[in-house]
Amino acid sequence: MKWTKKILTAIQSYITLFMITKIKPCKGINKAKGYDACNKPSAFRKFGLCPSCLYDWMTNTELGKIYYKKQFLPKVSKATQKQIKNEDKALKIKLTDWKPKLQTKINEIVRLIDIGQPCLARKHHAKQIHAGHIYSRGSSPTIKFNLHNIHRQSAQSNHFQNEDGLLREGLVNEYGKDYMEFISELRRTPALKYSNDEYRDFYLKASKIALRIKKEGKTNDRIDRIVLRNEINLELGVYQKEFCFYYIHIC
Repeated sequence: MKWTKKILTAIQSYITLFMITKIKPCKGINKAKGYDACNKPSAFRKFGLCPSCLYDWMTNTELGKIYYKKQFLPKVSKATQKQIKNEDKALKIKLTDWKPKLQTKINEIVRLIDIGQPCLARKHHAKQIHAGHIYSRGSSPTIKFNLHNIHRQSAQSNHFQNEDGLLREGLVNEYGKDYMEFISELRRTPALKYSNDEYRDFYLKASKIALRIKKEGKTNDRIDRIVLRNEINLELGVYQKEFCFYYIHIC
């Protein structure tokens, strides 16, 4: 009799739960005692039967049919569902574009670093705060993940492209011209050449960082906001140190 690969795989997976590692001849014992087994050596056995003989016993004997219906099928079904779930999860991970997810998580980190501060462009506390790019993602894609290029901005202000100037002006007023010049120089950052899997690794790192900052629940002063950007840029590892770190001028 020819056995389909799927059936034998399911049976072998089931038997593995009760696997007997010592190789012995296939011979019915316990509930399958007296069954005419193949007597071939097998490490995968249930009731002393190899996968092929076990299936034959479950489909061609009265006792085997009862066992098949009441015990085997429910357990195999559960194992199959788990396998399908794991396969679906793996496929989802493979098909996901991790770059936009990384951007979303980094934007969250920025909002957590700057929490409690007014909009950098409009100078007021808004109900909804976005993470605004000093140099837009379209014009400067190589620094779209760099925390120094991203700062708090109200949702309303972020929706108006003509307020980019106000955002930069607010940044200079708060952190100084040297910092603005540093961010401007970041635009020479080389193109990012990472695989989708590497972006996923960055995303997982960013998720842990965001959770950590959220648990700390701190409101950071001006210097600390720069220090955190330095540290987190380095921790994420998207950029080389020269593009991660701003040496603060205390003033």
